[in-house]
Amino acid sequence: MDPFCCDQLDDRDSASDASLTCHDDSILECDYDTQCTKLYKLIEGKQWEEVLYYIDTGKFYDTSIFTSLFGKEPDPPSVQARTWVTALDESGDVRWCQLPLHAAVTFRAPHLVVEKLLQIYPKSVRCADDQDMLPLHYAFRFGAEDDVTALLIEKFPQAIGKRAVKDRLPLDMAQYSPKPERGIIIDYFIENAVRNAKTKWDSEYQKLMTGVKNQADTSLKHELVSSRKKLRETEKQLVEAREEMVTVRSGGARGERIVAADGRDDCVTPNRKSSNRKIKTSLSKYESVAETAGISRATGDDHPYTITTEDKPIGSRLRGLFSKRKKQQQN
Repeated sequence: MDPFCCDQLDDRDSASDASLTCHDDSILECDYDTQCTKLYKLIEGKQWEEVLYYIDTGKFYDTSIFTSLFGKEPDPPSVQARTWVTALDESGDVRWCQLPLHAAVTFRAPHLVVEKLLQIYPKSVRCADDQDMLPLHYAFRFGAEDDVTALLIEKFPQAIGKRAVKDRLPLDMAQYSPKPERGIIIDYFIENAVRNAKTKWDSEYQKLMTGVKNQADTSLKHELVSSRKKLRETEKQLVEAREEMVTVRSGGARGERIVAADGRDDCVTPNRKSSNRKIKTSLSKYESVAETAGISRATGDDHPYTITTEDKPIGSRLRGLFSKRKKQQQN
């Protein structure tokens, strides 16, 4: 039996499904009618004991000492297990093409036989036949035992989503099997599992969103209380600074009246300087509080804040007094 490359599977698999199929550098194939492997024939005949014997020893029951000494030894199990058996019609077209694993599942081999075949050729569970059917498709199609089906899923879980010809999933093949109720039962469990998972997810999501909302409300409440407290303290400081400014302003006005009455520099200057310092001190304090409260300075000749005397802002009144005093000195 001569090995050659068999690529009939490659053309049928898209790029997204490429990882689901087996691709060997050298894939072996034999003609079912003329060169079929003995392993395949034993599986087809359901000779499970001899199949296990061959897999374990590499020999068949009819392998005699004479054959072992002078004849050709049978191909080892690792070779026959990966040899594709192809059946052709009269025109030479492919009727079907299978691995021994496909045949074992088709003829409902015992769990041990399937397990042994997977051990000597693990990739076979990923190999699709000429109809793009994986061994798992065969398991549902021909009603394989539950332990065999479970083994195939365990070895290649992605096979559950692999679509064969006519876009059929492995589970879709159950309706054609001797156990059609298996597909219905599994469908029910799948739908129920999806529904339960969705319900659980919705519940967890609602709990999460409720927790986030409560946390946000609590955080916002603390921020509002803190901001309100800060505003009250700032308001209190502004009121105190304003009262101090009014007090200083009143004292400055009395000093100016004394200066106007006496007309002497030695009386005017100390009183004015003292009043000036108090005003500047109070003004600085007021500015500091206003800045803390977020009040911005305005532009212009007058003082930027709203505290004024009866007719003019404090800044304008002081400049007027200085100007008047300067004119008196010039005269």
